[in-house]
Amino acid sequence: MPRIGLFPLACVALGAFGQPNTAEYFENKVRPVLAEKCYSCHAEMNTAGLRVDSREALLKGGNRGAALVPGDAEKSLLVQVLRHAHDSVRMPPQGKLPLEQVEAIAAWVRAGAYWPPKEAAALRKSAEPEPTPEQKNHWAFRPLHPPPGASIDGLVRARLRKEGLTPNPPASRAVLIRRLSYDLTGLPPSPDEVAQYAADPRPDATARFVDRLLASPHFGERWGRHWLDVARYGEDDYTGTQPKPYPNAWRYRDWVVNAFNRDLPYDRFVKAQIAGDLLPEGQRDFGGLGLFGLGPWYYGIAQPVQARADERHDRVDMVTRGFLGLTVACARCHDHKYDPVSMQDYYGLAGVFASTKYQEYPLAPAEQVAAHEAAQQRMRRAEKALDEFRNRQSEQLAEILARQAARYLLAAAATAAENPAEEAARRGLDPEVLERWIAFAKKQDQPLLTPWQQAAAPDRERLAAEFQDELLRILEDKKNLDEENRILVAKARPPRTAGRRRTILPGNYDSEDDFNPGADVPTRSLERDRFVLWRALFAPKDGVLRFDGEKIERFLHGEWRAHLAHLKRELEEARKSAPPAYPFVMGVAEHEQPIDLNLNVRGNPQDLGEIVPRRFLAVLGKADLRRGSGRLQLAEAIVAQPLAARVMANRIWLHLFGAGLVRTPSNFGFTGDRPAQPELLEYVAARLVAARWSIKQLIREIVLSATYQASSAHHAANARRDPDNRLWWRANRRRLDAEALRDSLLAAAGRLDGTVGGPSAELDDKLARRSIYARVGRFRQEPTLALFDFPSASITNEQRVVTNVPLQRLFFLNSEFVMAQADALAGRLAGAGPDPEARVREAYRLLFGRTPDGTELRLGKAYAAEAGPGAWSQYAQVLFSSNEFAYLD
Repeated sequence: MPRIGLFPLACVALGAFGQPNTAEYFENKVRPVLAEKCYSCHAEMNTAGLRVDSREALLKGGNRGAALVPGDAEKSLLVQVLRHAHDSVRMPPQGKLPLEQVEAIAAWVRAGAYWPPKEAAALRKSAEPEPTPEQKNHWAFRPLHPPPGASIDGLVRARLRKEGLTPNPPASRAVLIRRLSYDLTGLPPSPDEVAQYAADPRPDATARFVDRLLASPHFGERWGRHWLDVARYGEDDYTGTQPKPYPNAWRYRDWVVNAFNRDLPYDRFVKAQIAGDLLPEGQRDFGGLGLFGLGPWYYGIAQPVQARADERHDRVDMVTRGFLGLTVACARCHDHKYDPVSMQDYYGLAGVFASTKYQEYPLAPAEQVAAHEAAQQRMRRAEKALDEFRNRQSEQLAEILARQAARYLLAAAATAAENPAEEAARRGLDPEVLERWIAFAKKQDQPLLTPWQQAAAPDRERLAAEFQDELLRILEDKKNLDEENRILVAKARPPRTAGRRRTILPGNYDSEDDFNPGADVPTRSLERDRFVLWRALFAPKDGVLRFDGEKIERFLHGEWRAHLAHLKRELEEARKSAPPAYPFVMGVAEHEQPIDLNLNVRGNPQDLGEIVPRRFLAVLGKADLRRGSGRLQLAEAIVAQPLAARVMANRIWLHLFGAGLVRTPSNFGFTGDRPAQPELLEYVAARLVAARWSIKQLIREIVLSATYQASSAHHAANARRDPDNRLWWRANRRRLDAEALRDSLLAAAGRLDGTVGGPSAELDDKLARRSIYARVGRFRQEPTLALFDFPSASITNEQRVVTNVPLQRLFFLNSEFVMAQADALAGRLAGAGPDPEARVREAYRLLFGRTPDGTELRLGKAYAAEAGPGAWSQYAQVLFSSNEFAYLD
């Protein structure tokens, strides 16, 4: 009889959407139900080993066997669990589906469980566009083709002659040493270095100086910071409204710095960051895995399915823009509008990161790690026991006090402005509780209290008793509702099965369990006015009748106080005996269950299309990426591309000249800039590869070229023909970046701490270390560095913007940090003696590495004579504010 009764529902479905063995029926009646109710657990997550996003997956089934028996709905596990007719499994966890949805799926199964083939699913996604021969022949995708017998200067000078331009003469040694020092180390040359270089008559003096800079540990600090911009390096993530700090994040920063100092070949540099854990034995390198291990991770700022999709999006964007100079992330919602990149390309790469999990790699012996973890468990158990005991006593006390509400209300009315302690003693009440009731009784935002507040004195005792009765009913109703809701939420949780695909983030945060559990489950609540009253009186931490934490302890006596003392001793002993936290590297590893992702229709992770195999970009060869997660294959595919060499060579050129050969460093696609001198780009990229990917060797060759060492002087005729200096007839004048400016202030003051590496610290006026060692917030930038264009760490950054705004000038005028460095510099000038001219000369030697001219001497002496007390500190501040201090020629 029940089945006959459902027949009209199935007829309605058939009449509205055709036969259940058609694509129309499937797309309208079956796939939407599976997508909305089942995919969150049984698609990417593969809970219980079951996926329901393809016919093949349903036929294969999961831990309980096949989920689908085409033609027999009664024997199909899928239908049984949806009907809640199975012995032990009922789905979905949130509650039974409407009957019409269940029977529509049953009708589909009885008709053979038709699933549209991929080529017929036009509503889900059109066929993947195949890159055309013209697209594959894009200049950035071709093999490297450097001109034979070429050199940097040969290529630049030949092009200048062709365009009728004259190259600038060489820069002076004073200018060049400052340029080299900042470009290679981010620090000004010391006065001794300037003097030695100026006095060195050997023809290879510049080459010797360059070699010293390349060997300096400060080289890695400078060039590591360049890469950290691209790597969107940050030391925290947000868990909702508060940042979650990563105390070990600095280890990735130090790994990058060390990689540049030891001249780690760039191909190894790429592989170590994407798949350092998968390299051959003896080459494994876990430090670089912080590229992904540091996040960003999205804890409580989105539903887990959306959060995981956003995290994968970040990884795809970082890898493709950072290493390949392609904006593949644009294909998340649709095929790329300009480049030959499809949605299948995007999800083929995203699957690699869906098959990758967060992993911590201890830098301590296994026994130390085990001892620390055991101690942490003891401490967590002790904390939990203490908190639960206090919480139970607090709840019980609140209920006890609720049963005395009428007495306290009457006492509050009688006390008015008199001494509450005396009234409490007279009536046998607790003084602190009475004070709270007095404050509460004055509030006008509690409708259930209003009758008592407005009543005449004779009626107040009766109304207080009625209020107390209602309060106790509210308390009882709230307990019952909480228990009902707890059961609903528990039923809605995904079952904890061996096949469940969990996502664990830093801090052992279980994304599916810990993210706002039950937030999407419909639950019941008290009527508004009753809930407002309950919250005011019983809510943890600020309820009138709640005494939480240590506040509850004064109410405990006898065995309860002795038990509390015992729990506190246990916790204190656990804390004292706990060994210090062991160091570890934040990285990634292979997921136990690698998967291919479904294409997300219009980028919506809840609306799934066909499964996309993990693979590389079609236009670059479509290499298979399904060995494990595919990360190592991905890294190998990247470094095999001539595009990777072009992108990195262009980044190196950018940091040495202030502009790249390609002016869009992370976009070598069809809408990106084309190099004005393609032969020059081919040459430097080929030189990087020929030098076995040595970044130091390529930098050395570039900075020893006449092109790099040219003057930045203006040339009117050249400027008319090539105003943007695309053909490199001069050096570009550049402002120092935020870190170099701050570090230079400390260096000039003689206060710079040159210690290399180690934990980060907050950037404040007391920090004397280089700015690279300041803590970097993922989404909250340090104000001083941000003022001078330090980039956000939330996304990969290809090139620093350079602004020139009044606040920067005001910083030099008003900053206490600048004033402190000016005072310190004035102290150094005093070491030159009392003669004002000697002090001015010393200032120019320390700050600019040169001798002041006659005008500068005269102005300096006159300023010091007229400024009065603190004159030399103010003079130092004036020089700090000069363009010569902040700019490189």
